[in-house]
Amino acid sequence: MRRGAITRQSVLNTLAEYDELGRETFLAKYGYSKARTYVLVHEGREYDAKAIAGVAHKWDYGRALRPSEFSGGKAHAVTWLERLGFQVQGGAPDFSELEFTHFLVQLLVKTGHRNVSKDVRLGPGARADIIAESQDTVLIIEVKRVSPQTNLRIEDAVSQMKYYGALAQAKQYGGHRQRLVLAAPGILANKGAEPLTKSGIEIWDGPWIAQRSVAAGLQDEASKFLAPEYFEAAPQSEALDLINKLMKMPAGRATWSAYQRLCRDIAEYLFCPPLKSPVWESLDDAEMNRRDFILPNYADAGFWKFTRDKYFADYIVADAKNYTRGIEKQEIIQVANYLSKHGPGLFALIMTRIDPQESAVHAIKSQWVQHDKMIVTLTDADIVQMLTDRSFGNDPSEVIRQKIEDFRLGV
Repeated sequence: MRRGAITRQSVLNTLAEYDELGRETFLAKYGYSKARTYVLVHEGREYDAKAIAGVAHKWDYGRALRPSEFSGGKAHAVTWLERLGFQVQGGAPDFSELEFTHFLVQLLVKTGHRNVSKDVRLGPGARADIIAESQDTVLIIEVKRVSPQTNLRIEDAVSQMKYYGALAQAKQYGGHRQRLVLAAPGILANKGAEPLTKSGIEIWDGPWIAQRSVAAGLQDEASKFLAPEYFEAAPQSEALDLINKLMKMPAGRATWSAYQRLCRDIAEYLFCPPLKSPVWESLDDAEMNRRDFILPNYADAGFWKFTRDKYFADYIVADAKNYTRGIEKQEIIQVANYLSKHGPGLFALIMTRIDPQESAVHAIKSQWVQHDKMIVTLTDADIVQMLTDRSFGNDPSEVIRQKIEDFRLGV
């Protein structure tokens, strides 16, 4: 959608049509799926945000946009609705891991696998979510409702699956060739997938499952668990462009300003909405502690609402460090000095090229334990994962949530 393509009145007209037809009929009429990530809230009622933005187009231009015609996908539709003054909220997937497992069993049976079983005991404290057979091969499938997106969680998944494979080989499935599979409705970027594939573990992610579901005639069933974008071919060009720019950006002083601008653009694409557009280069009252940009946080639902409640994060402080080395203690202290309960809050993101050094890791722990300040570092690999998530309509803040959870459980 180009700038100014829809008006507030066209959206109001669309909401009226939605109310008149009802949700199921409205979505079927224009070819949209039910919203999984964003809903428009108007006068106490919830509407499928992308569908509303697409259909609103017809009031000014004679026809509704098809889902595949959004140049920026679902997130772009949300941006336009918010600019017109409408409230848009993000939501978590409304299904359980058990429901997703049931669907995968259905898909496996439909695609010719034999002896498909759920919750198979392999040993003390070890149960495979699904085991299925195909010719002389046994598939041992670990099911995740949310894709593991931090190094720690990916390493844990690799260890767990290797352990399950060894148990299966030693016991009832010793005479079979073996395939280890991690199945999740989200998506893993190449960097996150690498440790799994190097360990011989297959990844059945959202796009993979979507393709197989369509071929098996189970698209309607799959749509409950998978983002509509998975059925619409490729990720958004804007996300790919940002990934390419990041990968081509050299680390070091010569490209410092360019890296800061790129990080600002990435943050806006990833987090706005629900956050507001970045405020560029902010200083505190003493004009001593300067941060690259701040994202105002007025979110009233989801992860960013949690940061407001837990870390007083009415403003998300972001800093970009284009170092050729991992950041150290002093960089953490610089950011921490800017954080205060009655200022921007106690939460910050540091976008950096590679993993922080040990001194920085200890400083982050110290700031949390002693001062309640939560500082999260995002490497290139983390950012690529978030861009990949956003491009397919998933919540990019899941990476940050997992990093915080891993950190706090390890303190």
